[in-house]
Amino acid sequence: MVYEAQREPLRSIYIALQAAHTCLILTPLWTISSIPRMLRPRPSWSAYKTFALSYVRYWSVVGPVVERAGQITKVPDHRAIPDAPGVKGVWLEPTPQLLVGDVARWAEQAGVRPISIPGYWYDKDGCDTPIGAPPEEGEKVFLYFHASAFIALSAHPHNLTGACIPTVLRHAPAKRGLAVEYRLTDPASNANPFPAALIDCIAGYHYLIDVVGFAPENIILLGDSAGCNLALALARYIVDNIAELSTRMKLPPTPPSYSMVLLSPWCDLGTSHETPGSSALTFWYDFLPDLHRGIMDAARRAYAHRLPPDSREINPYISPASLHPNCHASFKGFPRTFVDVGTAERFMDMSHTLAQKMKKDLGDANVVYREAQDAVHCYMYLPFEADAAAKSMKALEAFLE
Repeated sequence: MVYEAQREPLRSIYIALQAAHTCLILTPLWTISSIPRMLRPRPSWSAYKTFALSYVRYWSVVGPVVERAGQITKVPDHRAIPDAPGVKGVWLEPTPQLLVGDVARWAEQAGVRPISIPGYWYDKDGCDTPIGAPPEEGEKVFLYFHASAFIALSAHPHNLTGACIPTVLRHAPAKRGLAVEYRLTDPASNANPFPAALIDCIAGYHYLIDVVGFAPENIILLGDSAGCNLALALARYIVDNIAELSTRMKLPPTPPSYSMVLLSPWCDLGTSHETPGSSALTFWYDFLPDLHRGIMDAARRAYAHRLPPDSREINPYISPASLHPNCHASFKGFPRTFVDVGTAERFMDMSHTLAQKMKKDLGDANVVYREAQDAVHCYMYLPFEADAAAKSMKALEAFLE
């Protein structure tokens, strides 16, 4: 059961006991087991990386401690813009006028509606563009959806995922990006199910085009992990509804020619990639836990719980990389895409499937797929994966130039 120790004072007692257990017992065990190379999960891994991953695996936002006690630290969410130095927050207005098609129908069934949510501007190193300043001619901009498993973290610059846009901007022909503080779902209450987060992403897209004034072809969609799922869903929403959206926004009558960057994408919320020998089931050494039980399974069930039971297997807005025979996910009209995944992460197989599907519809020249050797999920955030991250950013730089 997820979050069974969430109530106080049990929660505080449990976290304190786990902290003591980590210091007194687990840390010595992790240290000793990391030293012999033969005990490391991958021969190329250093003792430091092996040890650090053990710690991350235990205390991450989807680790066993959080699975029982809930999120350890309070992070900003969609309800407020915290007052913090240097943070460029802006309220993104609701866009009920842009809610059309299947997504509008699903929203009505789920009881979710467009609301005002925060967005956060990020600047390239050395730049300080005013909030919402009109773009220069031909200026590119990132629209970022953060990692979260749909249930955690934040778009706020002081959060863990706040490193993504600044890192990418150093290797991109853009000087700023906007991160959307989309609504998170809750495995305990099933609050904010799909398509709430997608509706918030649409609000971010509308803001960049109709408020700030960016041309659609100059917006680069950027996501990591679950944020990639949302980037893919937004791209699909644009393609599926381009005729109607073009009359309500400053959009061309055909899908714009733009780009999308997907880092460690969670692109199959179903079970089609959970087969014997698959990365999803056998790569236990990734810091992501099992997908078919615990907090990850609870997260994907909560995210899609207001949709028909088979939606996680066949709905292209939920699982675009699904191998289910009834999943007919076309990628025609999608942006040219960069897909990056580690070969030691649970999402490796589904990421490969996604890239192959996209290449079939878009052509090899419009899809760049790369694997970071022996790297784990969202490795670009981890200090012990600095070399792999540098190679990834170099490849991204070539893709975006």
